[in-house]
Amino acid sequence: MQRTWFVARRRPLLTIAGSLLAAAIIAGCALGGPQPAAEDVTLPAYAPQSGTAAATVAATPAAVTQTAESAPATETVPSRTLGLAAPVAASTLYGAEIVADHQVVVAAQVNGQVTDVTVDIGDVVKAGDVLVRIDSSALEAQAAQAKAGLEAAASNLSLLQDPAKAQDLAAAQAAVNAAAAAYTRASNGPTDEEQRMALAQLKQAQAAVGVAQAAYNVVKGNPNIGMLPQSLQLQQATLAQEAAQAQYDKLMKGATADQIAGAYAQLESARAQLQRLQDGAKPAQVAAAEAQVHAAEYAFYLAQLQVSKAAVKAPIDGIVSKVQTAAGSLAGPGAPLLTLLSQDVRVTIPVEEARLSQLAIGQPAQISVAAYPGRTIAGTVAIIAPELDPATRTVQVTIRPTDDEGLLAPGMSATVELLAP
Repeated sequence: MQRTWFVARRRPLLTIAGSLLAAAIIAGCALGGPQPAAEDVTLPAYAPQSGTAAATVAATPAAVTQTAESAPATETVPSRTLGLAAPVAASTLYGAEIVADHQVVVAAQVNGQVTDVTVDIGDVVKAGDVLVRIDSSALEAQAAQAKAGLEAAASNLSLLQDPAKAQDLAAAQAAVNAAAAAYTRASNGPTDEEQRMALAQLKQAQAAVGVAQAAYNVVKGNPNIGMLPQSLQLQQATLAQEAAQAQYDKLMKGATADQIAGAYAQLESARAQLQRLQDGAKPAQVAAAEAQVHAAEYAFYLAQLQVSKAAVKAPIDGIVSKVQTAAGSLAGPGAPLLTLLSQDVRVTIPVEEARLSQLAIGQPAQISVAAYPGRTIAGTVAIIAPELDPATRTVQVTIRPTDDEGLLAPGMSATVELLAP
C-alpha cells in the first residue's frame, strides 16, 4: 500500500518536467524565428580505439571513394608563416575581360577643315579605306610651287650639261673684242683720228655760232628781238659749240684710273664667259646643280605627301568604335578623329606563380561569357609574359579565342578555364 502511493506521487513530477522542457523548446523557437526542417542524417559506423584518448571516425569504403572523386585537386605550397607545407586547392578558373587585339586612334596629320566624314560608329573598314577628308587647296598650291622649283633646277642642270652652241661662242667672242677695244682706248688715250674728228666737230660748232651771230646782229635793234628766229638760232649754235668743246676737252684729257679699271674688269668678265662656253661646265658646278635638283625633288615629294595625308585612311582592318570629328570642324596634326578596334580579340589573365611550370604556348583553354550562358568558346595560350608582377606574384597569360562566329566583343566579362596541355 505504501509502494503504490510512491508511484502515484512520481508520475506527476515527470509530467511537470516534460511540460517545462516542451515550453522551453517552444519559447526558443519563438525567439529564434522559423527554423529549417530537419533532414535525416545517416551516421557512419564507428568503433572506439583502444589505448587512445579520443575516438577516430572511420568512414565506410563507399564514402571514402566518393570523397576522393569529388574533392578538388590540391597542391602543396610552402607556408611562409610556419615554414610548413600546406595544401592549397587547385583552381584553373580565372576572371578576365575581352579586349580588342589592336586599338588604334586615327589622328590628323595636316592642318585644315574637315570636309567629309565617310564612316560612322559600327562600320567595318579595310586598311586603306578613306575615313575623313580634309581641305587640301593650300597644300595643293604648295605642291605646285615645289613642282615649279623642280623644273627650274632641272633646266639649270640641263644647260650646264649641254655643249655650247656656235652662235653662243660667236656672241661671247664679240663681247671680248668690244671690251678689249674699250680697255685699249682707256689705257692709251685717243688716237690721232679721234683727235682730228673731235677738233673738226668743235670748229664746225664755232662756225655755226659765227653765222648765227651775224644774222642776230642784223635784227638786234628790233624791240621784239627775243621773238625772232635769229635769236633762237644763236642760242642753239652756242649750246652746240659748248658741247663740242666739252667733248674735245674730255677726249684730250684721257680716261681716269677708275675708268681704266672698269674697262679691264669688263674685259676679264667677257673672257671668262667665253672660256666657260668653250670648256663646258666644271664637275663641281654640275654636282651643285644636281644637288639642287635632288633638293627640289624632295621638296616636291613632301608637298605631294602632305596632299595625300589630307585624305585620312584606315591603318588597319577593324570596326569604328568612336567618331570624334564632323564636317566643318578644324583638324590639326595629332588631333584625334576616330578610333578603330580590330576584329580579333584576346583575353589576358593573371596566373599565379605556382602554376608557371604548368603553362605552355598552345595550351588549350575554354572561355565563357555571361552574354551566352551555357556556351564555351575554345582558345589557346598565345603569349606568356617573360616576367612576373612582383606585387601579385602572377604572370600575364594572353589567350586568343577561336571565335569563328564573332560572338566575343571587346568589353565583355569572361571566365577562362585553362586545360591540361
